[in-house]
Amino acid sequence: MALTPGGKVKWEGGIMKGRRAANLATVGALLWCLSVQPSAACTLWGAAGDAAAGGGTLVAKNRDWIPDHRQELVVFKPPTGHAFVALVAVGNDEPGVKAGVNAQGLVIVSASAGQIPRADRKKVQQKKELMRHFLTTCASVEELLKQIDRMRRPVFYLAGDRNEIAVIEVAPGGRRAVARTSSGTLQRTNHYRDIDPKGFARKPGPGSRQRYARIEELLKTNATPFTLETFIRFSEDRGGGPDNSIWRTGSRPARERTLATWLVAVSPSGRPRLYLKTADPGEKEHVCRLEVGEALRFEAGSRISLSGDLCGRTEP
Repeated sequence: MALTPGGKVKWEGGIMKGRRAANLATVGALLWCLSVQPSAACTLWGAAGDAAAGGGTLVAKNRDWIPDHRQELVVFKPPTGHAFVALVAVGNDEPGVKAGVNAQGLVIVSASAGQIPRADRKKVQQKKELMRHFLTTCASVEELLKQIDRMRRPVFYLAGDRNEIAVIEVAPGGRRAVARTSSGTLQRTNHYRDIDPKGFARKPGPGSRQRYARIEELLKTNATPFTLETFIRFSEDRGGGPDNSIWRTGSRPARERTLATWLVAVSPSGRPRLYLKTADPGEKEHVCRLEVGEALRFEAGSRISLSGDLCGRTEP
């Protein structure tokens, strides 16, 4: 038996014995592990219309990453376009905006496409700081989808406005798929659901499948309409253990874990409300509740203190 360049096993006749068999078995196991393990993980879910209390939408993200950096809540006010508030990763090799909501009520969050190796994802050329661009130039899901051609790097987006939510899958080769609803729920983790995975480098990771099944179960078995508090409870679910839950604590100190919950309630007419929980390494957890409009009164570039007065002004 030999391993072909594609990682498949080819029999050459006879029965393997001794060290050669053991070595090949080890290599095979390693290749299998590499084929299924995602390089990053997040859980995205949302509700719209009749599924969201008061109408409008709820958009949520549990952000999972290696605990090697800190996160900030930052105010952006570009010279032209919409002002927005965003969760920004600082101090690691993947810095930048990870979730945001703008003054018009458009919310955008993202999750890594774990079936595509990180090195392959990074090879794809596209506009830098793309989420910042979308939050600046788009006021609705409809406007965002008009710019779908800019989405080239494999990733998953969940977006919501005052009327609807949408999941956008972006795969290699310019393939894209959109699921949208103005009355119902949507969810994604880190594997493709609407795009045929044939030819992808990796199989869906067991953690991604387990988190998807769990958030789908929570959305299907709990009474609607959902409230902000219901989604907060979903975000804290730890039933899948330290590495496969919606809120992940990590089985080892350096293993990926949940570093933040970003949850925005957008009413049909009022100000969006943000719930943000962070769990930066070496720090206690912080919970911030605020009206987005209040945060946007700060100057461009302001870092909003998650333990300051502003974060405690909006009650459940």
